[in-house]
Amino acid sequence: MVIAVFSGSFNPFHYGHLDIIQELYGMAEIDKVLVVVSPKNPGKSESVYIQSPSDRFLAVKGVIDSLGMADKIEVSDIEFTRTQPIYTVETLREIRTLWPGDKIIYVSGADCLEKIQRWRNAKELLEDFGLLVFPRSGYNLGEIIRLAKEKYPGAKITEMTKEPREISSTEIRRRFQNGEDYSGLTPVKL
Repeated sequence: MVIAVFSGSFNPFHYGHLDIIQELYGMAEIDKVLVVVSPKNPGKSESVYIQSPSDRFLAVKGVIDSLGMADKIEVSDIEFTRTQPIYTVETLREIRTLWPGDKIIYVSGADCLEKIQRWRNAKELLEDFGLLVFPRSGYNLGEIIRLAKEKYPGAKITEMTKEPREISSTEIRRRFQNGEDYSGLTPVKL
């Protein structure tokens, strides 16, 4: 079985996230999509969160369930009981123990791949697990992949074709905090 792992704070969950999940859902080569809701990004301040981890988890799960995609997509709170900071590679190792023998691949954007060398155990993530990378506006994905493979010759990187809608969680939070309309950016009521 091939399991694609898409993780994030989903602070809040928005239509760009949903675009990625729907593309993964439609990919025949992916058997299962594990959407991992992170309680806290190690690089972000606690003050940026507008929903609790459990509210973010329930929001993502509610959207997936309402769209009838639960047959292939599982929303996970696997990181909720772990000690902070939580690093992606550690979560992938834990997932591997839950599904031994299956292929685990991480899903991320071109923006993250561009700075992957700053991630904990980037070599292991790229070579042992692999990366399914989606394009992002303003990023030359082909060049970013070339540079990553130059630095990590054993990297397994596969491109997704569809670019998700360019939506900013920061903008949604700003609108929410200022009492402005954010309904066209997220399927979630904050």
